[in-house]
Amino acid sequence: MRTVFQTGIMLLVVTPLFAGCSGHRSQTIRVPQDESDIRRAVARAAAGDTIVVARGTYRGGVSVPAGKNDLTIRGVDRNAVVLDGRNEQRNAISVHADRVAVLNLSAHNFLENAFYWEDVKGFRASYLTAWDIQGYGIYTEGSSDGTIDHDYVSGAADAAYYVGECRPCRTTITHVVARRSAVGYSGTNASGSLVIRNSLWDENGAGILPNTYANEKLPPQENIVIVGNIVRGSGRAPVPIHTPLAGFIGIGIAIAGGNGNTVRDNHVTDSERYGITIFPTAHHVSFRPAGLTLRPYWHSHGNRVIGNRVSGSGRADLALASGVGDHNCFAGNAASSMSPRQLQTDRCASRGDAAVAAALTAPVQQMFEETISRRKPPDYSSLPAPPAQPNLP
Repeated sequence: MRTVFQTGIMLLVVTPLFAGCSGHRSQTIRVPQDESDIRRAVARAAAGDTIVVARGTYRGGVSVPAGKNDLTIRGVDRNAVVLDGRNEQRNAISVHADRVAVLNLSAHNFLENAFYWEDVKGFRASYLTAWDIQGYGIYTEGSSDGTIDHDYVSGAADAAYYVGECRPCRTTITHVVARRSAVGYSGTNASGSLVIRNSLWDENGAGILPNTYANEKLPPQENIVIVGNIVRGSGRAPVPIHTPLAGFIGIGIAIAGGNGNTVRDNHVTDSERYGITIFPTAHHVSFRPAGLTLRPYWHSHGNRVIGNRVSGSGRADLALASGVGDHNCFAGNAASSMSPRQLQTDRCASRGDAAVAAALTAPVQQMFEETISRRKPPDYSSLPAPPAQPNLP
């Protein structure tokens, strides 16, 4: 059943099959006709049920507990079914059960995440809109076998999308938009069968940023594919910042301490610093006492950067930092500036540029403080609401 679920199609056909195995006849619970709010509907629901939410504004703090598997929460109108956190609540919807789908609704002004899956197998986040979030728009941690598609996130002060701490992830992010967030995609230690494709990453601080750090589970980050994306204007617009990765703002696509990844056929334009870059990361992302310098520990190796079009970058369209490992291969990319200059001549370079390393491997706390001081970021709750988005077909 995993293969069917991952396609993002026919979920409502799959759901009764799981329900039937437990002897439960799946039902539809309507909000507010059958239950006054989404939380009450979840409390009433059994595994395999569908919750259909009518137009209106609802409070967040919805939690799907472990065991309520194969649940679907679906709005009747993506733009008119809205969860408002009022800058007081932590999450709009958090999920702790397997194969739960959240579809066709919106959330804004939450302190941590809009839509959150933790330690689950099977999830779907489709046709969702989130804006003005102090943490993440769509966040999955320790979860696998998922689909994130046709979503729109803006004004996330950490990352618009996060898939992390999974091995193998077996997850696809496709046809999404990330706009004016500190990071478009962040994924700490996300490895194996993760594809980020055919999406728009527009005017974020950093565009796409898989990364390795040992303060999260399952390091190092390895073996994902980033293909067919449009990444533009990274670092060029004011964004809210509530992430320790602030020092990487200005990069279109970065492999930060990761191994064996493929970056292929993407179009990256007008990045403030680097278009596509590979660099090592320190062992931990946590802040350290002033004056303590950590040597980079995760030496990126075996990555492939192939057939991308990169232009308009402030420092270099393609860049490789010194301190990385072997077999980082750059080939067939259309780019006008490179660091080091012979990056594509020596296709699988093992020696990078010391200036790139100096810019990207300074202590995390130092880079964060310098970024905040220089950029003076806006408050996450001050960005405008996005335009209306297409509904789930």
